[in-house]
Amino acid sequence: MAIVSQVTSIINGIAPVYLKSDQDRVGLQVGSSQASVNKVLVTLEVTEEVVKEARAKGTQLIISHHPLIFQNLERVIADDHIGGMITELLKADISVFAAHTNLDRTRDGVSDVLARVLGLQDIEVLLQARDIPMYKIAVFVPRENVDDLISAMGNVGSGVIGEYSHCTFRTEGKGTFYPMLGAHPYLGEVSELNEVDEFRLEMLVSPDRVDRVIAAMLEVHPYEEVAYDLYEVKTPPPGVGFGRIGNMLKQRSLRDFAEHWSDQLDCDLRISGDLDMMVRRVAVCGGSGGELIGVAKAAGADVFITGDIKHHAAHAAKAIGLGLVDAGHAETERLIVPELAKELQRRLYEAGMNVEVVVSEIDTSPWNKD
Repeated sequence: MAIVSQVTSIINGIAPVYLKSDQDRVGLQVGSSQASVNKVLVTLEVTEEVVKEARAKGTQLIISHHPLIFQNLERVIADDHIGGMITELLKADISVFAAHTNLDRTRDGVSDVLARVLGLQDIEVLLQARDIPMYKIAVFVPRENVDDLISAMGNVGSGVIGEYSHCTFRTEGKGTFYPMLGAHPYLGEVSELNEVDEFRLEMLVSPDRVDRVIAAMLEVHPYEEVAYDLYEVKTPPPGVGFGRIGNMLKQRSLRDFAEHWSDQLDCDLRISGDLDMMVRRVAVCGGSGGELIGVAKAAGADVFITGDIKHHAAHAAKAIGLGLVDAGHAETERLIVPELAKELQRRLYEAGMNVEVVVSEIDTSPWNKD
């Protein structure tokens, strides 16, 4: 048995909260962080049918991509649509946690899964996130302790750059200190000016890991008083941002690819552009990506696949020679649900938590099917 906060901390490891857009509502939205959990339901969004499904399956926590509470909520009334669901969830002791734009922008998130399903290779971020603060920690440590410090700080998430961890830079120099009466120095003598060979050790730290990295550093550092600097840097985390772009293995017509993509996504497509145009480079954005049309063209895309394309945006794409495929909002996002459930189950197992993760069977799309 686990509690909600333990499960949601794992979700935050998959899609860190600091990756969310400014106005987004993510995190625990209904319930208690201390409630017990033995079964989790993962869904694209919370609807009345999903609430009923969660109750029927005996789940205590719903993980949703779309936030249940998105607009300002002034009151919770059982007769209202949202208020009624919140009331039912609280009665059933079911908590709700949302991972929205942070799941869109994270590595292996919504658009990564979409790109892989569509067969893209050499996948890159379409719009790199540049509004996310990152930090650098620089600590001064004796030569003989530097390896222990790298291990301790790296093991809790410092020094991660792309697919590499424990990344550091060290500069050798001389440190001086004068231990006053009452001090208990690790090196040197009290009431004397001491000099020691030291390294300035630098590591990149994401906002969600600053506290634990500092705690790990202080635990293993030999000095009674640790000298370190923490400052914000303008280095965007690699592999993070909205949308992805990649290449198809072979160049084919938009007509041929559209038939293939329609089958892969199990949906009908709206297409703008010359169906006989040859396509090799493809941009994607799960959900609503109309604002990225210009970005996709600038990145060299032949065609852009997303959802919720507005009329004038489609005209703009056609004017600049960019093929456009509207596959629907839910249709381009729902692929993340089983992948998120699988990754959450794997991490729960590794953490020794006996919690079952199930995928919702409810099609939450508001549109009628033919």
